[in-house]
This record gives sequence, C-alpha cells and structure tokens, in this order.
Amino acid sequence: MAPSFQRLLKSLRASLSTSSPDSPPTVGWLLQNRAARANKSALTKGRTPTASLYRMYEYLVLDFTIGLRTEIEFFFNQPSWAVAAITDPEDPDPERYAILSVLPHYLVKAFNRLIERGLPRGSPAIIAGDEVEDELRARPVVLEEEPKWTAKVPRLSETLTIPDPSDGTPEEYRSERFLSMNIIAEEPHVLFV
Repeated sequence: MAPSFQRLLKSLRASLSTSSPDSPPTVGWLLQNRAARANKSALTKGRTPTASLYRMYEYLVLDFTIGLRTEIEFFFNQPSWAVAAITDPEDPDPERYAILSVLPHYLVKAFNRLIERGLPRGSPAIIAGDEVEDELRARPVVLEEEPKWTAKVPRLSETLTIPDPSDGTPEEYRSERFLSMNIIAEEPHVLFV
C-alpha cells in the first residue's frame, strides 16, 4: 500500500470519533490553504452521516479525489446511513451549504450504480462462493434517494469557482449539478469498485 494512502487511512480512522462537525472550514479558507492541505485528511471529525458529508465537501474543494472516493466508499459501507436520511445541516455559510446540497446527488449516483449491479449496501468485502452470490441476488433492490432538504437550498447569487487541479477554471468536464447551484466545478470522480 502506498505511504500516502496508508496515512490517509490512519487519519480517517482517527477522525472517526463520535463527535459532530464543529466549525467546518469555509470554501475560501480551503482554497487559500489548498497547497498546505493537499493529500491530508479532512479537518471535520465524527462518525455520523453529516460529518462524513462535511469531509466529502472538504475533499471536493481541495481536489483530493482519493480522499473523496475513500469517504464515499466509507459511507457506502455504513448500510444504516440511508442517503435520504442525511439530516439537513442548515449550514449558515451559503457556499458551503450549496456544495453540501449537491453531494447527496453524487452519493445516489455512485451507490445506485452498484446496487443495480447486484451489490447492495452492507455487502461483504469479499464475495466468494455461489451461496453468497445467491444471497446477494435474493436481497430486495433498495435504491438510494436524495434527501428532501437538498431541493430547498438556495442557488448562490454570485458564481463560485472551485479550481481544477491546475488551479484554473474548469472548462471541459463541468458538473451540470454544481452549475445548477451557480458553482463552477469539475464533475467529481465518485464511482468506485
């Protein structure tokens, strides 16, 4: 395993206390400290769906794809955390709240892709043998849905740009979902497995 991935896993495990996010960093702060925060674990601690969503927000703004995908996979492996049940963080920061409101769309996209292929949430890490495969196929298909609160989050009045990896304005692979919230960002890499 690569040393940077091992550090990420170690810091992710350390961050999974039972506390909730306290004063998450703003978009501006994350962008100003992007180089210093590169490839580091998120500042948000806690082992709740909301804390996980805030870590995804941090990784997205920092353009830390491995961190984002690791956090999405971690969320997937918490079968009791239905995406639709993520509570409204009612974040007072409009930029952060707008980003948080888009992220469940990508969770639904990533999770339903696997569920539709026969890999429900809560599946074992290793699927060996016909019995396990038959048991997975026999499970009801339960697709994820976005939480209702995401539809009520206001669109940003001023355009927010989350720079691409070269710190430029994303041009080629812009996310339509983020654009609907007046955020220019690349389509995040959220699919795993």
